[in-house]
Amino acid sequence: MQARFLDQLPDWAHGLPWRLIVVLVAITAAYLLYRIVDRQIRGHVADPEKRLRYRKRVAYTVAGIVLLALAIVFFERLRGIGTLLGFIGAGLAIALREYLAAFLAWFYIVGQRNITLGSRIEVSGVRGDVIDIGVFKITLVEVRGEESGDQSSGRLVTVPNFKILTDPVFHFTSSSPFVWDEIEFIVTFESDWEKAREIIQQVGLELFEPHRHEVEAGFRRLESDYAFRYGVTSPIVYTSVGASGVHLRLRYLTHVRQRRGNRDAISRRVLLRLRTEPEIELAYPTSRTYRTEIDVHRFGERPRAGDERPDGEKPES
Repeated sequence: MQARFLDQLPDWAHGLPWRLIVVLVAITAAYLLYRIVDRQIRGHVADPEKRLRYRKRVAYTVAGIVLLALAIVFFERLRGIGTLLGFIGAGLAIALREYLAAFLAWFYIVGQRNITLGSRIEVSGVRGDVIDIGVFKITLVEVRGEESGDQSSGRLVTVPNFKILTDPVFHFTSSSPFVWDEIEFIVTFESDWEKAREIIQQVGLELFEPHRHEVEAGFRRLESDYAFRYGVTSPIVYTSVGASGVHLRLRYLTHVRQRRGNRDAISRRVLLRLRTEPEIELAYPTSRTYRTEIDVHRFGERPRAGDERPDGEKPES
């Protein structure tokens, strides 16, 4: 009975045991090799970004070697069941199309080098710093919006790789990490707004000058990579008239990760300098009430002419 069962098995099944042994040995050797190299990387590479990058390269290399060894071992057998594998592959491609798209997008991300570890991007409504680029997804440390100073929230967000190809992607640190920011001050109409404008302009220049060369170098990279021309990079103050006073809005370039710190530094310097200027006063929403003669009589602050008595007595309430 047992011999008859073995005779009914296909020819490729007779050589299966030794192939299974080869597979197990290859996987075990690859795992041990990865653990040894990974331990060396953890012990000798201090930079976390480089450490993660090296570990991923080793993992992908070892996985590629294992797949190549398995393909060589089973090559002859796979040719005989190629049609079956073709149907299975087509079904898996349809069922797992999002994973396949994410896998193909991974090659685009790695090849373009626009998104690397440490890059700040915004995709699918999520803004954050890239801390991991996986085969199927990107992991970000979430960054709150501009109203919160672009500071980290501490939450991790994963985004499928194919979103990089299908959704708009905002790059904050691709060629230049400097972005435009604005901060507004309001002075009263009676203040010397021209002097206030000069003070705000000077404060903006003081914070910009140490980074001038870095800013211009970043914009030159943008010009070389894209059809982009940069104009004025120095801070500028725009003046407008508002309901409560004269609006002075400072527009300046800041490092994307120093937005809140620069806002704080500019605000403190401007407030300290305006304190020493008696002819400049900061404005805030105010209102004035004008009452007519009818309102005065209505609220009883003064009797009407017809209510006055000749003897000087007050009317009865």
